[in-house]
Amino acid sequence: MKTSFRTFALVIAFVASFSFTAFADEKENKKVTGFGTGIFVSKTHKLFVSVDKYNDAHAVLTLTDKSGKAIYHETLNKRIDKIRKVLDINNLPAGSYTIEIFSNGERYSKTIEVAEKYTQRAISLR
Repeated sequence: MKTSFRTFALVIAFVASFSFTAFADEKENKKVTGFGTGIFVSKTHKLFVSVDKYNDAHAVLTLTDKSGKAIYHETLNKRIDKIRKVLDINNLPAGSYTIEIFSNGERYSKTIEVAEKYTQRAISLR
């Protein structure tokens, strides 16, 4: 009984620590007020990027690798207030990438980890 209670308490503490950390990261990213973003990766290894600008400034969208080399770069004109992009990241080598959006002194960035595919061996006895 004591072991199961300790395990349960440990799991609760572990989950709570990750929840608070995730909330702090999310709160930090919400400071951006000049634009709104939506970034996600699909199961088909495509990166969907949505940017809605709320100001009359230029915006810059970049995807860079770990060394800072630009993989993708686009500048949004002052007159453009929305952009929707689909980037195929299936052919990128394994590594760490950063997607950043800049506008009027504000910056939003996310890190993307690309890993190699691992195949599982299946052994069957007939």
